[in-house]
Amino acid sequence: MLEAVRNALWGMPLIGLLLSFGGYFTLKTRFLPLRLPWILKRTVGNLPKGKQNRRNLLRAVSTALGGTVGIGSITGVAYGIAVGGAGSVFWMWVSGLGGMALKYAEVFLAVKHRKRTEHGYVGGAPYILSALGYRKTAVCFALLCVMASFGVGNLTQIGALSETVSVLGVSPWICGGVCGVLLAYCLWGGRERIGRWNGVLVPAASALYVSAMGWILLTHLPAVPNAFSQILQGALGIRPLAGGVSGTLIAASMREGFARGVFSNEAGVGSSPLAHASSGEGDPVKQGEWGVFEIFADTFLVSTLTALALLVTGCGSMTEVLAPLFFGNGVWVFAILSAVFAFSSILSWCYYSRVCLQFLSLPRGETVYCLCSVVCAAVGALVPLSSLLILADILGGLMIFPNLFLLFKLRGDVR
Repeated sequence: MLEAVRNALWGMPLIGLLLSFGGYFTLKTRFLPLRLPWILKRTVGNLPKGKQNRRNLLRAVSTALGGTVGIGSITGVAYGIAVGGAGSVFWMWVSGLGGMALKYAEVFLAVKHRKRTEHGYVGGAPYILSALGYRKTAVCFALLCVMASFGVGNLTQIGALSETVSVLGVSPWICGGVCGVLLAYCLWGGRERIGRWNGVLVPAASALYVSAMGWILLTHLPAVPNAFSQILQGALGIRPLAGGVSGTLIAASMREGFARGVFSNEAGVGSSPLAHASSGEGDPVKQGEWGVFEIFADTFLVSTLTALALLVTGCGSMTEVLAPLFFGNGVWVFAILSAVFAFSSILSWCYYSRVCLQFLSLPRGETVYCLCSVVCAAVGALVPLSSLLILADILGGLMIFPNLFLLFKLRGDVR
């Protein structure tokens, strides 16, 4: 049932919408993805000089990056290749190219139209839609974001982590219990504690993972051209053994490629702008460029390295790929990295939900939400990962519609 709903949601209409909006903003921003080297220089190559501004910016970016780089870029990519074939990687790249301009537009609008409250700067789809007079749509987005935080940002992350550590003989109950305790510690510490954790964990874990993937590719260099060949053949629906072109194969690879790409980089979903709006950076153009950097780091660095490592080694999971590394302790290292990535994603989505709950002004809403999040951390360890990924695709996909409506209404503001 859930799979049928997911397949219907992630059909050509939604993919066409994402391609259309991505293409429109790519043209409007004068082919922004082609200026990636310039953007990298203006972001990571030119951090703010002031210590406080740099800290605020890094925390906001790390929180947004925590929601993108992680389980979706690793376990999600492996799942996409298993279901949609190697061709899904190509469509993931396509979604990433359009997603760069889309993410730029989202973040640009979030910062341009943000406002200061007692909790600091807030912005994003719910606040902007409400200011435009679309209160019901704003409430719909906020509620969907809170629901998606349980599916995309909690259950799925814990499910993937539980599957990884089960190889080491760790019980799902223990995995869920430990994650629940750690999550409670962070959630009751508020926004500052979430920002501090993500600001340290995400950059360090990402650097170690990228280094490990780079080593895998170097040691399997002759197989890299064949990996790209598999990706292109799968994207075009070419069956190497039987010959001919399969429309079913193309449809499956497109669906999985876009679903996995959006699940990972969140372009078009409207979630990460909720974190970007809290940054100390007041220039929407500069903060929008950090949104582009997110897509590059997630889709074209971490996700691509993951996909190539899986294809050149012929393994079905990253546990198998990393097992021989780190003097034979690769499984343990991957378990630790998975825990960091999963936890940072959970914290990022909890942050998004806090912003939405503050917008909704629900009495005791945050307390109830924190309790539900801790319970979900235990439940997610007991549910099959494939079912959780399908649920995450549905919830994340539903958030796209009110967010694209916002982008359509304010398309003239983006520069």
